[in-house]
Amino acid sequence: MDIQIMKIKEKRIRRQMKRLARFSSLSEDDQLMFAVSLAETPDERWERNRQFLKSHGLSTRSALKRFVSS
Repeated sequence: MDIQIMKIKEKRIRRQMKRLARFSSLSEDDQLMFAVSLAETPDERWERNRQFLKSHGLSTRSALKRFVSS
């Protein structure tokens, strides 16, 4: 990943962490997890979701159909 892009993403994550600090019920780990999710662009979220599905063997349309029907 380009250094400039990483710096921009870190800045967005820090901004989201400040916003989430209001929620005292969230642990710092949870705040970081949510901040990273909120700081992602739609393309980054889409790629993360694709990787999640792939890690569970659901990367093809037929695999998704089998999973839903079971």
